[in-house]
Amino acid sequence: MKKIFAIAALVIAGTTIATAQQPDAEYQLLRYRYTVNADGTTDYNVRKEVRFIRNRAITAYADKGETFIVYDPQYETLTINESYTLRPDGSRVATPDNAFVEQLPGNCTNCGRFNHLRELAIVHTALEYNAVTVLDYTIHRSSDLLCGRLQTVQDCPIDRLEIELVVPSNQELSVNLLKSQFVDINPRVSQTPYSYKLTATNVPQTFVAPYLPDAEVLYPTLIFYNGTPQYKPEFEQERLPQAAATIVNLAGETPTATAINLRNFVADNIHLNDIPADMLGYTHATAAETWNSGCGTHTDRAVLLAAMLRTAGLQASVYGHDYTRVAVIIDTMEYDVTPDAKPATLPLIGEAHDLVSTVNVNNTVDAQLETLEGGYYRYTIPTEPGAMQPLLAALTPSRTAPLQLRPCDETYSYTVKLPKGMKMVGKQVDETRNFGDLGKVSVSIKQSGSKLKIKRHLNIDKDIVSGDDYNHLRQMLAVWESHRQVIFKQK
Repeated sequence: MKKIFAIAALVIAGTTIATAQQPDAEYQLLRYRYTVNADGTTDYNVRKEVRFIRNRAITAYADKGETFIVYDPQYETLTINESYTLRPDGSRVATPDNAFVEQLPGNCTNCGRFNHLRELAIVHTALEYNAVTVLDYTIHRSSDLLCGRLQTVQDCPIDRLEIELVVPSNQELSVNLLKSQFVDINPRVSQTPYSYKLTATNVPQTFVAPYLPDAEVLYPTLIFYNGTPQYKPEFEQERLPQAAATIVNLAGETPTATAINLRNFVADNIHLNDIPADMLGYTHATAAETWNSGCGTHTDRAVLLAAMLRTAGLQASVYGHDYTRVAVIIDTMEYDVTPDAKPATLPLIGEAHDLVSTVNVNNTVDAQLETLEGGYYRYTIPTEPGAMQPLLAALTPSRTAPLQLRPCDETYSYTVKLPKGMKMVGKQVDETRNFGDLGKVSVSIKQSGSKLKIKRHLNIDKDIVSGDDYNHLRQMLAVWESHRQVIFKQK
C-alpha cells in the first residue's frame, strides 16, 4: 500500500420543484478542530448543537435525529465527550447507552477490504420542536498526516461555524479557502504559520433544487494540509495481466471505443466505497487488489482503470488533487476517462465546454396530420432529444440556486411533405432571439408549395446560469418550445 493525500415561460406538466424552503433545523454551533500533536498523533474534534424547527428533522427518515460517525479502530479511537438533548423547558436528557449502536458502514458491506471500519450510530432522544441536541466527540488518530477538503455550508443554516487547525511548530500548515461566486460566508480568519481559525456566522444552508453544479463550485471549501508530502500513486507503469481476457473482450474498433468500454466496465462492476482518504490513512490499493476485491475508493478505481488501459496498450495515468481522475492519451490528445461518470464521448482535459451537445439533423419526412373539426388539420413538430429537453420540467418560474447546464449547439432542419391542397393557417414563423453571452435561439416555419420547411436552432454557451441569465434561459426555451404545432386547412 502506498500513501496519498488524499426550462420555457411555462412549467411543462409536472410538479413544480421548490428551490428554497424553511429549514428543518439549524446548527446553533458547528465546530471542527484538528490538532496535530508533537507525539505524531492527531485529534479530530467535532461539536454539533442542532435546534429542531420542523417535524421533518425529527422523523426517522431525517438525518438530524441520528448521527453516524465512521472511524477505523486499527489506528483511531473514538471518544464521545458529550451527548444530550436540551428540551425547551431547560431540562437536559442524556443520551442513553442503548442509543449508541456500533455497526459496519453500509457502503462497506460488499467489500472485505473495508470490513475493519466501524460506524457508531447515535440515536438522539427526547426530540421535540425547539429542542437542541448537543454532541461532542473526538477521534484520536495515530498519524500526524493532516489533509482535508472541508465544505463550509451544510444542509441547514449555521448560526456559528468554527474551524480550527493547529500543528506543532516543526511543521508548516498550508490552508486555502476556495471562495464561491454563489455563496459568501464572510468569514473572520486568524492565522499563524502553525494555526488557522475560521469563524463565520449566519451561514446559509445548501441549495435545494435539481440540476445543481458540484458542491465545490457552489460553496466555499477549505483545503488544508500540514506540509507532509502529498504522495502520488506510484503504480504509473502497473498493468493488469489478470484482466487480459476481459480487456480483449472489451476492445473496440478504435482506441476511443476501447477506453470508453473499459471505463464503463469499471464504473458498472467495481463497487464504489466513497470513503475519505483520511479514513484509510491516506493509502490506496494496487490495481490487482481492487480487481480481486471488486470494490474500492475513487482513487482505487482510478488506479485500476489506468492499469487496465495500459494493459490494453493505451497511455493512461491518474491525476487531480486527490488522484481520483484518469487521463488517457489518444492521437496526442489527452482525454478524461474517470469512471465516476459515463458520458457518450470522452471530454478533452482542460476544454472549456467538454460536454457540449452538438447536433445537426436534416430530415425529409411525410406529414403525419391529425384531423380536427371544421376541415382543419394539425401537424406536431417532433420533440428533439437534445441537451435541454430533460431540464424543461425543472424550470420553475423563479429560482435562487444556480442551474447546471449542458452547453449545446443544436440545429434541426425538417422538410415535411404535405398532402395535396394543404395550406398553412396563420402567419409563417421567423423568430430569432439573441441573449448575449448566454446564447441564442431561432425558429423558422415556412410553407413552400407542398412542403413545410422547418428550421430550429438552439445555442447555449454557458454551463452554469443564475440570476438574470436564468430568466433569459426561460425566455429562450419559451421560444424553443413554442410553435410546436402547425395548423392547415384543405384548399
